[in-house]
Amino acid sequence: MGIEINEIADQSDRKGSSHPHTEPKPALVTPAKVAREVIWDWTSNKHKEHSQSKCEWQAKAFLKNPH
Repeated sequence: MGIEINEIADQSDRKGSSHPHTEPKPALVTPAKVAREVIWDWTSNKHKEHSQSKCEWQAKAFLKNPH
């Protein structure tokens, strides 16, 4: 029984390797320029948020009674 299963597996392997490899193609291709712009915008916004929060914290450190 074990030898028969190995033979079937070998046959399937040979059949599969004789066909060209196919993979699903993306339905929508995102141009690299668009991806770069999205990433740039996101990082710029995060940098601004971080810089503003840091400036507020630093300013409060110099106040006598911050609220």
